[in-house]
Amino acid sequence: MAVNSNEDKVFRISNRLCEFSHNGAYLAIAFQTNLLIKDTKTLDTCQSYVFTDVIQYIEWSSNSEYILCANTKKAIIQVYSIHYPDWKCRLTEGSAGLQGVTWSPDSKYIITTADFNIQISMWNLEEHTVSYIQNLKTSAFDKVHFSPSGDRLAVIVTEEGKDQVEIYKTDSWKISRKLLCDRLCSIDGIRWSPNNELLCIWCSSPAEPKLIVYSTVWEKPVVVFSPLDTAQPSELTYNYGKELKGIEKVEWTPSGQFLAVIGFNEVVVLLNYITWKPLSQLYLDPVIRECNYLTKVYKECVDPKKICNKRLASCEERTLREVHERPICIEIGRKDSNDNFSVAKFQLFEFSACGQYLALKHDLYPTTLWIWDISTDYLDYLLLESPVTAIKWNPIHPRLLVFSECIRVYEWTRQGVRSVPLIKNMSAIDAHWHPAGKKALLYSYNKAMIYDIA
Repeated sequence: MAVNSNEDKVFRISNRLCEFSHNGAYLAIAFQTNLLIKDTKTLDTCQSYVFTDVIQYIEWSSNSEYILCANTKKAIIQVYSIHYPDWKCRLTEGSAGLQGVTWSPDSKYIITTADFNIQISMWNLEEHTVSYIQNLKTSAFDKVHFSPSGDRLAVIVTEEGKDQVEIYKTDSWKISRKLLCDRLCSIDGIRWSPNNELLCIWCSSPAEPKLIVYSTVWEKPVVVFSPLDTAQPSELTYNYGKELKGIEKVEWTPSGQFLAVIGFNEVVVLLNYITWKPLSQLYLDPVIRECNYLTKVYKECVDPKKICNKRLASCEERTLREVHERPICIEIGRKDSNDNFSVAKFQLFEFSACGQYLALKHDLYPTTLWIWDISTDYLDYLLLESPVTAIKWNPIHPRLLVFSECIRVYEWTRQGVRSVPLIKNMSAIDAHWHPAGKKALLYSYNKAMIYDIA
């Protein structure tokens, strides 16, 4: 991987605000009250806008025709048109406040969430009307989820102390289905399948964790999965013993062939979408043992080419090298002495675009990244000196960027791991890949740079 050292590829930004458009034609950069739109091929400025206040959030519409800016503290949203720079649209949430904002998948609506999850507002940019969804469950983290096709929205609501899922048609925002889910003592999350036909609904309660997969085609549940169920398997219920404890969250593989159920005991189980039986599992063992010859371990260490006769090495002088000794004990992180209530969870959990690889990090092991090949069941371990803070998969190829509390950035591929070269005095905390996967935007809090894959 090579980086052009041209200073024209370095930009000043505010609060990590930079993003490629969905069609890859434009790059948006926000600095204080200014928003610049650049051509990704020439990096020339196409449009520039001045927001009414400090920009705190930006987001492209899915058709790349519009971009919104928001100041959540003052509950102000401004929408700009790329092809018609004189056109503007301003939204103000008012006394309800503004907790979050996003585009609808069809780019016709802006969805805002009021403070304390009081309500969701759907603003129609063409007809200048607004619709509302109320009674959201405030304690659920995954309470709102669009179907991949964008024609339906599933929402967790609470009415008279009971949780339920409401499914809305996004063209009219009318309820098409209301799922009561009596088999669940509570509803803590929802996930659409990639083919839009299945909706996962789960309860994370340690006393009664349970997952229901609801079919919108058959309009009924197709499976109920419970880690605690020790009864004989029935038509809809399967038991997976004691390996999986609880349900932290659920994620589909990009192909929809597997459903990953994440437990609270560092265990991930993959369910087959045909039989709905556990097909494979991963346990984050704190000891790397010599039980799989395909397992590779990359450990951050001093690069002998850059340092000699020094007792201490800076982060710039470190690199990842494959180590072969076994066993290796993975470093366990220290819990904040002031935090007596939080439960250690999977902090990072992302499938590659091809769905073959899963990269994950757990709170218990902050400096370790697991990369699981689910087709061969082998693992790559990245053991860093500093905690892993972010990962970003290439949208086309199985290529992963890994960031930590350090100025070093690493790139993992099936062939190995290498360091990503950065310009002088540049640090990076995350990245945005170009949709074509041939370049990426590395950024810190106040600076961003573009690099091209050689």
